[in-house]
Amino acid sequence: MKHFKKRITKIVDELVIYMFYLGGTDISVNIKEEDDFFKISLKSNYSFSKKNKIEKLNTALKCSKQEEIEEYYWELAGDCDIDNELALIGMMTNEVEIDYDDHYIELTLYRYKK
Repeated sequence: MKHFKKRITKIVDELVIYMFYLGGTDISVNIKEEDDFFKISLKSNYSFSKKNKIEKLNTALKCSKQEEIEEYYWELAGDCDIDNELALIGMMTNEVEIDYDDHYIELTLYRYKK
């Protein structure tokens, strides 16, 4: 698959944009490459008034990976409206873990190598 690492940066870009949308002012991102996968970890504060938007994030990111769609649309990540991008990020990752409380949200996404 071409542009594997560039796709990782598009995923991170889209997640950071969404954290800003949620009111994040303290955002940390970590990307770790392992032999079989990439692990993307993100932690951010958010505005409590946007807490209901986290469920939308959870639903969009937990859709199943779809390589066929990803192959055509991955370059659009980070370039369009927020609503349309989260499902694409979900299609580009294999596993997602989301944990949040009233102040912070933590995301861990895994993208397997082939």
